[in-house]
Amino acid sequence: MSPNRAPWSQGIGLAFTTLMLAVCPSPVSAQRAQQTLEQQIQELRQKLDDLDQQLKVEKCKQEIKDQEAADKAKSTPVVATDNNAGLTVKSADGNFSIRFGLDLQVDNRTFPGDSPLTLTDQVLIRRARPTISGTVFKKIDYYIRPDFGQGSVVLYEAYVQLNYFSRFTLRAGKFKPPVGLERLQSDDDTNFIERGLPTLLVPSRDIGYQLSGDIIKKRVAYQVGVFNGVADNSLSDASVSDHRDYAGRIFLTPFQPDDNKFLNGLGFGIGATTGNDDNIALPAYKSFGQNTFFTFAAGVTAAGHRTRLTPQAYYYLGPFGLLAEYTLSEEGFQKGTVRRDIAFRSWEVQAAYLLTGEKKVFSTLVPHKVFDPSNHGWGAWELAVRVSDFSAEQCIYNYGFTTTATSPRHAHEWVGGVNWYLNRALRLSLDYGNTNFGGGATAVLGGNRPSERALLQRIQFNY
Repeated sequence: MSPNRAPWSQGIGLAFTTLMLAVCPSPVSAQRAQQTLEQQIQELRQKLDDLDQQLKVEKCKQEIKDQEAADKAKSTPVVATDNNAGLTVKSADGNFSIRFGLDLQVDNRTFPGDSPLTLTDQVLIRRARPTISGTVFKKIDYYIRPDFGQGSVVLYEAYVQLNYFSRFTLRAGKFKPPVGLERLQSDDDTNFIERGLPTLLVPSRDIGYQLSGDIIKKRVAYQVGVFNGVADNSLSDASVSDHRDYAGRIFLTPFQPDDNKFLNGLGFGIGATTGNDDNIALPAYKSFGQNTFFTFAAGVTAAGHRTRLTPQAYYYLGPFGLLAEYTLSEEGFQKGTVRRDIAFRSWEVQAAYLLTGEKKVFSTLVPHKVFDPSNHGWGAWELAVRVSDFSAEQCIYNYGFTTTATSPRHAHEWVGGVNWYLNRALRLSLDYGNTNFGGGATAVLGGNRPSERALLQRIQFNY
């Protein structure tokens, strides 16, 4: 080999050796690199664990916030108002509630035509009844309703009702005894401003206990109760004796569950009361215009037994409604040593038709379109007619319990009316009634009390 090539060969060898050392490190360098890599992996794992822990903490905090929000929602009362419930405050779970309502009726009574009787035209507050009602512990209802109308304060209704069993609902307090059909209808839902003559012979409100429920669901309903006993068409807050009135009613709606049947709106039944009427106040019967036409003679008292019987029925088909009932009341009276049972009888038939096509029902009517001229809404319009009759047995005059000069033996009325339901809460009514009497006046007046012609208007607010 030439001596001139040695340095070049030595340079290449040195470069090759350096490259090999760089590419193939020594065992010591490889061990250090592996330790560094493992340390980095460990640090990454620690960071991942720390991040996972933070996520768990954040999730736990969110669950706590969600639970606190749910607990707050459960404990926060709900305040609501709608078409049917007035102003209601209730717990979030619905177990507790209180409702505030108001029933206000402003009437105008006019008696057109000439009459020898003094009949006063007037505008009056017929009813002004605030209502407090609600539920506690889901199954217990309460209801309180005083009346401030006509210049007096009267507690009309106040009761508690236990709803633990659907077939055995218990009510206790002051309320309507289960007798007359039109009497059981709400004061705001009747077809006419004043009720018919049969309602004169049944109690208004009484204090007592009542069991009610469905014998057959939606088909056969019953009510039975025991009460203090009150005069016809009256109420009282006291018991005049240790005797009690027993009342019961059964009402059938045999086609009610099926909406497609022609007889779905048919309902019929019978109500009755029985009991001793000693010392109960004597009734005074009033006409459609709320003028007293029948009173008892001085010295007459209620004494003996009293029985009421009220067959009743209604029928609703689309916008048409028909209601009919008959009432028989047989009651003991005494004057001096004379004691006799006297019977009063009354019946009525009334029909109504909704011109605007709403479905007629026994309860509250809700118009399809509320009164709102800007949106072409005119409420609901209804026409109604009624024929009603009242009679007393002739022997009531023979025994001197009253006289034909002051109390007619017979009254017959017909009433026509129109109702305008502006919305669920506001209703305007106009009724005209004519009542003819048999007896009730002196011979100078022909022996018959002059006919009453009454024009009644009402503005009603119920919410």
